[in-house]
Amino acid sequence: MSDITEYKDVWVFIEIKDHVEVHECALEILSKAREIADQIGQKLIAIVLALDAEQYLPTIEDYGVDKIIYLSHNDLKHYHERVFTSLIYNLIDKYKPSIFLFPSTEAGNALAARLAYRCRTGLISDVLNLELSDDYGNNLLISDKPAYLGNVLVKIICPSTRPQMCTITMGTFQKKKLKKKDVEIEEVEYNYDINGLKIKILGAPIRKDKPSSTLSDAKFVIGGGHGLNSKANFDKLYDLAKYTNGQVGGTRRPIMNGWMPEHLQIGISGETIFSDLYLSLGISGAIQHVVGITDSKTIVAINKDPNAPIFKVADYCIIGDANEILEELLDHYRVPE
Repeated sequence: MSDITEYKDVWVFIEIKDHVEVHECALEILSKAREIADQIGQKLIAIVLALDAEQYLPTIEDYGVDKIIYLSHNDLKHYHERVFTSLIYNLIDKYKPSIFLFPSTEAGNALAARLAYRCRTGLISDVLNLELSDDYGNNLLISDKPAYLGNVLVKIICPSTRPQMCTITMGTFQKKKLKKKDVEIEEVEYNYDINGLKIKILGAPIRKDKPSSTLSDAKFVIGGGHGLNSKANFDKLYDLAKYTNGQVGGTRRPIMNGWMPEHLQIGISGETIFSDLYLSLGISGAIQHVVGITDSKTIVAINKDPNAPIFKVADYCIIGDANEILEELLDHYRVPE
């Protein structure tokens, strides 16, 4: 790659969800990217590859972009890793963006990894925050990322190569509309010879159905963690949810223990909740989980460890045995037979 001083502007990959709409995560990233672009005095550019891509441009224009670069072609209806990688790498090689951000989705993660390899640059996945600093280099992007099972938050930089690349989980940033008056639109010619592919998509990909989760819409969420000690205890959360019209969720450990299905995970690898009340029982509060609950209006945490990290973000902290308090709550709500 060229000298890093040649690189400028902030790019965001705009994923098209289910071939019908702009992915919400991409719009959230645009809002944060607008702030970053303003700080460094550079342009915010959206990159769109899709079938009939023109239909998505008005939505993207509402989020403060200076420019949209798009490719529209029948071959781009479905994500194909080789096609998308080749086309976007050519754009990177031509325009040289300084920062390139992607939604942390199946397609976004795969594409970002392939592009980072092609560009011989670094990639930071599932970041929790982005900021700029001159401490290590001019307008260097600093990414916050959880490590060591979420017990440590580390700051990562990419000082020597470009673009600086990150994937970002949905719900990390707030979506904000900011329509600019003059948005430059550039259509790029599609020039990929799909006939040369060794692997071809013969039909529409079939998405495996998974149980739907209403966590993101629930007003009251009950979260359970490893501190409940057993599946029998965890199952009592469903009884409490039934009595209170709540929704059960939890951390990664209950999934690993076989207590809870994967689609009910709350956090950076699962759902982000926006509940009026979040009740946490037996959850220590690793960063991966906390990032998914901070948009709740009120957080009540129950843990027998007075130093549990979750108490730092909770509005109400109850130091006690989560199973005992859960049983007391059930006694309160149970209808006498």
